[in-house]
Amino acid sequence: MNPFRLTTRLHPAPRPVQRERAPAEAVAVPWRVVRRSESGVIEVEHCGAAPLYSVRFALAGRGMLGLSLPRTVLPGERMRVVVRGGSAESVAGSADTMLVMRWFQPDGTELLWPIAL
Repeated sequence: MNPFRLTTRLHPAPRPVQRERAPAEAVAVPWRVVRRSESGVIEVEHCGAAPLYSVRFALAGRGMLGLSLPRTVLPGERMRVVVRGGSAESVAGSADTMLVMRWFQPDGTELLWPIAL
């Protein structure tokens, strides 16, 4: 594991307004997987109507993930990530590895979307 972490925010996410918490509601995921390759490349497209802030990837399980700096993604834009390991094919097919996409909604709510490899 790498002992340091680089972060940057091109556009800071808006701060949430303090209000009473209502029961959690289901939120439609504004992403779709456009392409998967056997070499560990995954490309996702933003299908929502509003920009999303501090979008980044994290990897849970075996393997390594290229540097994923937070960025703002506009509707229609695509992001690409490469998952690496001892061999990319074994990581992409590993049952204990999951790619997690994280982002902030326009209202400041942080959401996570697990993508099974």
